[in-house]
Amino acid sequence: MNSMSGIGWDLLGTLAVGVGAAALLFAALHAARAAGRPLPRWLLPAGIGISMIAFATWNEYSWAGRVRAQLPERVAVVAEGSTTSALRPWTYLSAPTSRLALIDPEAVRDDADGIRVAPVMLVQRWKRSMTVEQGVDCTDRRIRPPDGDWQPAPEGDPTIAAVCKGG
Repeated sequence: MNSMSGIGWDLLGTLAVGVGAAALLFAALHAARAAGRPLPRWLLPAGIGISMIAFATWNEYSWAGRVRAQLPERVAVVAEGSTTSALRPWTYLSAPTSRLALIDPEAVRDDADGIRVAPVMLVQRWKRSMTVEQGVDCTDRRIRPPDGDWQPAPEGDPTIAAVCKGG
């Protein structure tokens, strides 16, 4: 198993973007100086910083879409979660998706009582994924969370649609 966590790869990617931006900006500044049109020296650190912030922001906001793109078509995303943070105030305007709950209909099985048992994969950014089992009563349209009691499923519930044939 790889010892570097997701956040480690994100930091490495951000640093690589910074090094690449530094090389390009240094070459551009050198070429401008050689052409007799020197640019301000502050462009190098400002350009590096802006490129690193832009990459980190793109990486965070595109995470869920990239995860979804890697999933087989049969896997349903039944829930999404977003995170806001005071350290990133723009997330109060548009919070990035940081959690997904996934169900593979091929992994659903029936128990002895005629209840369907769906393994729900919980994927969270920078955390280890885990799988929990959720009971689904397709006849009475009820859901039983792990270690919980039966609850009526709301109308149009994506879990019912993914687990019960025909929704």
